[in-house]
Amino acid sequence: TPPELAQKVSESIKQAEETCADDPEGGECAAAWDEVEELSAAASHARDRKKDSDPLEEYCKDNPETDECRTYED
Repeated sequence: TPPELAQKVSESIKQAEETCADDPEGGECAAAWDEVEELSAAASHARDRKKDSDPLEEYCKDNPETDECRTYED
């Protein structure tokens, strides 16, 4: 999960808890938890995309000069 997205999820949870402290069944409380749910889903999708990437490809982006990342042309 990108750090900024994880931070937004944490902040939205805190905000939802504060919003719901006064009126746990109100519309604003439901909306606050909806935002938490949307941000959590976005974080989950970001983690899934990261899992699908090739670790060697990521390594070679940062270290193209290494032997493992050399490419040869015929």
